[in-house]
Amino acid sequence: MYGAPSGDFTLHDDQVRLCRLDEIPDGAARGFRLRDAAGREVRIFAVRRGATAYAYLNRCPHRGTPLDWTPDHLLDAEGRHLVCATHGALFRVEDGVCLAGPCVGDQLVPVPLALVDGVLHAPAELED
Repeated sequence: MYGAPSGDFTLHDDQVRLCRLDEIPDGAARGFRLRDAAGREVRIFAVRRGATAYAYLNRCPHRGTPLDWTPDHLLDAEGRHLVCATHGALFRVEDGVCLAGPCVGDQLVPVPLALVDGVLHAPAELED
């Protein structure tokens, strides 16, 4: 389920604590609601692959809609690709490139993550 970043909100002035990596099951995704510099909500998600996590803005490049219909359901049935619930576009987890659907070749907007002592952090200010 989407939630505010957990625990201590800042590691540094420029980073926000999201969650521990092990709070995202391997092969699963978790969404977060953050704020941009103007205070507007920015939805992002992180996908875990072993000891690595990939994060993107939760916005399809085709229509601008969130990828998920229900919180944290961002992967296809096999757990191999990210899928847009609006029109079924498939995206590669590792780089967010659309592989199938109306936006083939387009890319999800990546969000840089830092993993510090097992905890994922995102930039404190995101552009939506």
